[in-house]
Amino acid sequence: MSPPLLDADPAAAGAAAAVAPGKRFWAYDSNNNELDTGLKAAHRLALRQKAPSEAELTEPIVIRNLLSQEHIEEILAKASEDGVWPRGVGEYRKQQEQKPKSSPDLSEDLKLVAHHYAWSDEHVVLYMHNLDHWFVRTLPIPWSLIRGGMESRHDREGVPVLADGWIASEHALMDVRSIELHHYSTGGGLLTPGHIDKGSELTMSVLLSDPAEVSGGDFVTYNSKEGRLPIAHKMKQGDAILFNSEKLHNISTIESGVRQSLVVELWPSKQYY
Repeated sequence: MSPPLLDADPAAAGAAAAVAPGKRFWAYDSNNNELDTGLKAAHRLALRQKAPSEAELTEPIVIRNLLSQEHIEEILAKASEDGVWPRGVGEYRKQQEQKPKSSPDLSEDLKLVAHHYAWSDEHVVLYMHNLDHWFVRTLPIPWSLIRGGMESRHDREGVPVLADGWIASEHALMDVRSIELHHYSTGGGLLTPGHIDKGSELTMSVLLSDPAEVSGGDFVTYNSKEGRLPIAHKMKQGDAILFNSEKLHNISTIESGVRQSLVVELWPSKQYY
């Protein structure tokens, strides 16, 4: 596994500035094609902000190779084991710590996916911080990489390595608001104008699916300069993006395949370690 790397220039992670020869679009996706037009409403709202918030003035950090293929396979396998998490159907749901909301019309790709909540017929989420911090207890090595990665900063070199004794301590876990596994199938996305992770301070989103097997599904933020251009961040499997939780962000519509991501949010805290 290659060591995690920080993008030296966060803006270079996106394709907003790249122009395909002979073509001009309202915005560009991570492959230099036209960005999902369903995000135009989100862009218009960003433009209406008279002065960008403090969160909007921050730049996200893209961390390359945070999780290996083996880590990702372990996470997905553990999350899908029988008898651990609900599938959102039948009497089994009632036995869980958190009663799920599901949809009778879930897409075929999601009907057997473990989840607590269906945001739509094409988007479900599993809350893996439930069951007494299940993710932390069950997957300590991926958790140590993720939690260390969340201490990355633009003025620091590399990804910090945190002490094992601290990372799963009661004090450290008090900072963890949520650990979520998201599945988006064709037609799904997060296009909501003005979407932020309100109330959290720091969010990390790790791409678990292989972009070669998914069309669409770009992670999008908006630059703080004139025009508030959408930036579709170019990410590979195992890459993570770290950002201020109250920075505007979206996921473009999935055109084919299933997008899987792990999202971790931290409560506000002056110091994490």
